[in-house]
Amino acid sequence: MDNQNINATADQLHKEARQLGQSGKYDLAIAKLQEAIKIQPDWAYPTYDLAFTYLLKGDFESALKFYKRTDELAPKGFFTTKAALYTLEGEQSGKFPKGLYLAYLQIEWTDNKEQKLEIAKTLTDKVPDFAPAWKELSNLLNGDAERLKAIEQGLLKNPDADTAGMLKINKAILLNNAGKSEEAKNLLGNLIFSADATTATVEMAKFTLKSIS
Repeated sequence: MDNQNINATADQLHKEARQLGQSGKYDLAIAKLQEAIKIQPDWAYPTYDLAFTYLLKGDFESALKFYKRTDELAPKGFFTTKAALYTLEGEQSGKFPKGLYLAYLQIEWTDNKEQKLEIAKTLTDKVPDFAPAWKELSNLLNGDAERLKAIEQGLLKNPDADTAGMLKINKAILLNNAGKSEEAKNLLGNLIFSADATTATVEMAKFTLKSIS
């Protein structure tokens, strides 16, 4: 949605909700977000933040409900919605352990690279079918060969569209580094024209293709 079309009251409520959420006042944040959604139900951002706030409260069922709604509002991707859905649906079905998505987010929340690497390794060891952890691990490893192994593992795990896109982009970069520029370009070209690709990964693939051409 174009920012110019966002209702001013809904926008203010959303900003207030984010401040409340950052202060740990989740119930107050939820109330503000629900008000914003009532005013502008077609705006994905407050629905996305509502899902995330429920996640932080440990209400995974409600989080999944509103991530699904976010995905309906923004089917070509909205921040981490695709990965959240992939993980929470897996938790709900029993494929993944409960609380996996919150554990995965610890990688993003820490600034220490060694801690990030430790979390990613732990997740890939304990939940080897969890594709997003392989994506993170591939970004943290040293050496192109090890990174490529992690990428290939992630691609084998039936990843969500965003994770798959980033894995393919990173694979293309490594292929180009290895002198396989045509293979890299083909991989990026296929991603750009894929009906399943998210807007963010298509734009990143275009940027990467320009940089290696």
